[in-house]
Amino acid sequence: MPMAMDSDTAVEQQMLVQWCMAAQLFTESEFRDAVQRTQQSTDLEEEEIHPLIEQLNHTLGAFSLELRSCMDQTSGVRMWALANTNADAISMGATPYTASELVTLKTLVEGVFTEPAGNYALSLHDALRLATRRVGAPTRAEAETLLARFCGDGWLAMDQGFVALGARAVIELQSFFSVGFADYIRPCSLCKEMATKGIVCSECLEAVHPYCADRVAGGKVLACPACNRHIAQPRKFGPGERGVPHALDDVASAREPSEEPATQSIKKLRIEDSSDEE
Repeated sequence: MPMAMDSDTAVEQQMLVQWCMAAQLFTESEFRDAVQRTQQSTDLEEEEIHPLIEQLNHTLGAFSLELRSCMDQTSGVRMWALANTNADAISMGATPYTASELVTLKTLVEGVFTEPAGNYALSLHDALRLATRRVGAPTRAEAETLLARFCGDGWLAMDQGFVALGARAVIELQSFFSVGFADYIRPCSLCKEMATKGIVCSECLEAVHPYCADRVAGGKVLACPACNRHIAQPRKFGPGERGVPHALDDVASAREPSEEPATQSIKKLRIEDSSDEE
């Protein structure tokens, strides 16, 4: 159980929380620098960070807030954000947006996360069309401006020409995804964090982040952490990849050569367009 804080510690915590709220999304290195500044310390040891985070989260829990992190799936850099722990954090966390902008953000986040090819990504064209198709939706020009803003704030990201989830969405919307989209969550078999890009074993379809695979394999053929078989010809998913479908009926096809990246989702959108025209 965390110990009671003296007045100086309480002030330091308040300053650190204010910094986190202002920064919104930050690297672990930036967070360590902020801790050192607020504590006026120049020799903060790495092992001192985790008890501090535990103490902070104990205090923040009363306000449904928590410091959370995720690893950049390619570089391994750890990102942090002050997250809302409620399932509807997509509305409560993205406070700078209007009600209409929040609907657009939610539409895009859900569209990216449930993209049927299993790549957690939409082409820019598909993302803009999805954002503008509902009643009262923004125009295409407005949607382009909004999309740039969502990317700048860390909710979404442009990756190889595709719209993908940003680090802030991965960190802050864990409860949102767990409650409403549990069937679409694909954890990394090595670090256990959610994977939205990486490789899957061709035998058991367990997923591994690109960074985790490189760290463990060291340039050699990776042995699957789940079934221990070598992943000589991994199935890749992520922006621009062939993907691994989420639907159980499509899992068997994940072992077979597929169409070009995002073709399945584009076909689906075209079919819907044809229906609309009729």
